[in-house]
Amino acid sequence: MEEVNTDRPETSSRTGQNFSLVIGGPFSEILNRIGLNGTDRLPHARAGIILALIAWLPPAILAVIQTQADSQYSGWGYFWDFTVYTRYLVAIAVLVATERIADHRVNLILEQFGHSHIIPGSVNPAFRSLLERADRRSASSVAEAVILAATVIWSGYVTNLTIALAEKSWEGTLAGGTEVLSWAGLAATYVGTPLFLFLAFRWLWRFFVWTLLLYRISRLPLQLTPLHPDKAAGLGFLSIYPSVFTGFVFAMSCVVASSILKELGLEAHEPSMVWLALAVWMIMIMGMFLGPLMVFITPLANERRQALLDYGRLASEHHLLFHREWVEKKKSGAELFGSPIPSSISDLNGSIQAVREMQTVPLSLAAFIQLFLASGLPLLAVVLTLIPLGDLIKWILGSML
Repeated sequence: MEEVNTDRPETSSRTGQNFSLVIGGPFSEILNRIGLNGTDRLPHARAGIILALIAWLPPAILAVIQTQADSQYSGWGYFWDFTVYTRYLVAIAVLVATERIADHRVNLILEQFGHSHIIPGSVNPAFRSLLERADRRSASSVAEAVILAATVIWSGYVTNLTIALAEKSWEGTLAGGTEVLSWAGLAATYVGTPLFLFLAFRWLWRFFVWTLLLYRISRLPLQLTPLHPDKAAGLGFLSIYPSVFTGFVFAMSCVVASSILKELGLEAHEPSMVWLALAVWMIMIMGMFLGPLMVFITPLANERRQALLDYGRLASEHHLLFHREWVEKKKSGAELFGSPIPSSISDLNGSIQAVREMQTVPLSLAAFIQLFLASGLPLLAVVLTLIPLGDLIKWILGSML
């Protein structure tokens, strides 16, 4: 699924990369032509709002018109459907609005590989080659065509399934075992839902491209620093990577929360099942978006292992010489006064301790918290159906005091 994209702005850095995870592809070109992208080819602030209205407004108008024209149809359920607002208004607006933030943070990360000299000069051509391949993949016309086809097929399947289960809704009715779409249902099936799914699947494609890029970077001969204060051999800056996808995570959690609320409104479920669903979603998000950092386990573990051997050897030689010179010759402690030797012993011991504390995954608590909040905040609406707000506040305050 690779296609050359020659319409990218130049990104200057020490590595000389020309890369963007979000710019390029047919959909981006459409936004350019209709004026929803800026000169940097990233969406304007109004782009998310306009696209959200394109998804939400046609079904809304058609639902009202058909309700007035057909006495046997009622489309007012469209305006009471939680999932409509989260999919068409919230999710679409967020998915588009966060592209600018994501692009900036991705390039900060990639530039840091060069600024921190983790990519040595001899490896720079291979690094640039990886970026070029990832750039082509992220802007692939073939990938977007496949995504578009999948969204249309999936949208039609889900709409028919919804009608079959409900038998009658704003989306249509079940007549003689056949799903008959309403006017609003047709607009939602072929405009609103495909637009939402297309943006969501496109973000998943970008996530795949980014994960593959990180994996291939981790296999380069990186110039790591085991004594680096970030405790990740200089790769600590990668802990900001989850923030690239927090917008996507928040949007999807809003959709999941609204879907659960809609289901609870239609049918009662055991609280334990609802808690399990929330837990599974949170665990899946954490594993999915923190998982790509695991690709650096091998180089970091190898660096830590080698550093323990190297610094251990230095410490052994140094401490053995000290023992022979000062302990075996029974020199007095007074002779050590003002000598740099005790300081060097302490420095070497500190270096070994720093290597021992070195992480094998460049993950920080801040990265975990970002993902936790992005995925968890929308779910509070579901939690409040299980725990009264007053009891929840008392529990939170009680745990803090």
